[in-house]
Amino acid sequence: MSSPIEMRGKRKSLADAFDNLELTSASSSTPSSSPRKRTMMVQGLHNTISKAWPSQSHRDTENVPMTVRADDIYRQYAYDQDPKKLFEKATNWITAIQTTAPDNAQKGIIANEIEETMVRAIFGSNMIERAGLGWDITVQLCKRIFAGEDIGVVSERDTSYQLALLDLYRQQPGLRDMPSQYILRGRNEIVQHAKAFQYLIHAFVVEKQDITEDLIKTTHKILTKGVPIVEPDMPDVLPEKYGGVYRTVIVGAGTTNFTVPSFIPAQMKQMCDDLTQDIATAEKQNTIDPFSIASKYSLEFVSIHPFQDGNGRLCRMILNTILCRYAGIIIPIGEQGEERTEYMGIKKRASQDMEGHGEYATFVLQRAVTRLREMKKKLAGKHTKHTKGKAANKTDN
Repeated sequence: MSSPIEMRGKRKSLADAFDNLELTSASSSTPSSSPRKRTMMVQGLHNTISKAWPSQSHRDTENVPMTVRADDIYRQYAYDQDPKKLFEKATNWITAIQTTAPDNAQKGIIANEIEETMVRAIFGSNMIERAGLGWDITVQLCKRIFAGEDIGVVSERDTSYQLALLDLYRQQPGLRDMPSQYILRGRNEIVQHAKAFQYLIHAFVVEKQDITEDLIKTTHKILTKGVPIVEPDMPDVLPEKYGGVYRTVIVGAGTTNFTVPSFIPAQMKQMCDDLTQDIATAEKQNTIDPFSIASKYSLEFVSIHPFQDGNGRLCRMILNTILCRYAGIIIPIGEQGEERTEYMGIKKRASQDMEGHGEYATFVLQRAVTRLREMKKKLAGKHTKHTKGKAANKTDN
């Protein structure tokens, strides 16, 4: 994401985009490629939910919930917002979830809610970047991956790629009028997005790893596997050349110029060190504002813009991974056009005005309240049906 819009040229002139790609087998060295490993990740999340939710601190044996306390950074940017009241609602619902001793059925509800909102977050994030495909295909691919099924990237070099295309046509008939390279690219973007998201959540939420440069680079490498950078009148950049590799070219969006390449390593190290220290301090004091800290470092990451592509999707994965651990939720962003416009406006103002993450934190808090309310309803047996705009596609924003 070129804070807030990823460079759009990459989605054009896709002829020959996959000439140098090969079908990825289950034996690939990519960390999350093994179905067995992904099945273990699913089980790991279920085990974490069984111990305590939100999982929060490293101190699992103490099982003492952290106190959620607001920072003073929230900024109201719409007339109908009251950050103080929103935060009060959020803390009340987090406390209610924390203090409930869930039975096995309720633990399953929490796990299903996390998985369902991960799918929605992937779809929305892809829509912001004009990546991926439609809703039905996103759901089907993500659920198969989260179930541990062996799904790899597909190219026209694969002898069974036509079967993959027919399956995609069946689910989204409008794809028949699009180039096959474009469709296969969109499919690969969904598959790798799901694997990367699952990998990052497992590392930070289940294993309680710090968010380090190495973890971010590995997640980015998974995200971009099988997806070359394609720009008009420019040579393709293969995934192995930019996946998990800090960029060496200058990039910008509109009037925003991102960090000069030579400064990226130092700024990324500082960001990761600061995040680790902020979390350590919060856990020592047993108080945290998950919405503020998630917004702050998601915004800081995309402002650095360390990679040549994929920064927007990864910044939202970082946001949601922190929220998942400390608030127990995932917030989808970008499912509808109006929300995408609101989100991108906030990111633009943050970049141009240099006024911090206050507006973004309020945006995140508002959506977190909705997710917490829905989770509490489901745990109480009051189900709310999610209606998804299935007509959404890459060209609607």
